[in-house]
Amino acid sequence: MKALIGLAAAAIAALTAGGITATLPGTPKGADPSEGKATQVRVTAVVDGDTLRVEDLAGRPLGRVRLLGIDAPEVAHPPTPAECYADQATDLLEDLTPVGSTVQLVTDSGQPDRDQYDRLLRYVDHDDVDVAHELLARGAARCYEATQDLTRADPYATATDDAQDAASGLWGTC
Repeated sequence: MKALIGLAAAAIAALTAGGITATLPGTPKGADPSEGKATQVRVTAVVDGDTLRVEDLAGRPLGRVRLLGIDAPEVAHPPTPAECYADQATDLLEDLTPVGSTVQLVTDSGQPDRDQYDRLLRYVDHDDVDVAHELLARGAARCYEATQDLTRADPYATATDDAQDAASGLWGTC
């Protein structure tokens, strides 16, 4: 029994060292604590307007993370040119989640863990800001239409509607 307890303690310590937490400390205002598990990670790269590369706090690469609930314009993939507002969306994501910063990834129990490109699907929160919500509010992304039963769907839809009504970002440019 002592060996089993020791193993469990070691596993919890390893998860905690990797940045995994069972609670949601620093959860942005209005976030639903029933969303799922939160994990603290470090940003290693911004791939485009809705995708990051991250590592755990021990420096182990975790791969790419696709922000849940949004769809930013696509960057150039030669020979295909970038979509309108792709560079601005990527720049804004870089501003909101600078390389080297620690962000919180939050699961949504109603969504799959990964997409067809093997990217983790997560909400991303940084400095008490829901990053996807901010991208939507500034018109740098649209709501991802295929997403169903998203915990943060209502505030995301409101942010999108407000940005569209104000012709913010891509809504006034593209």
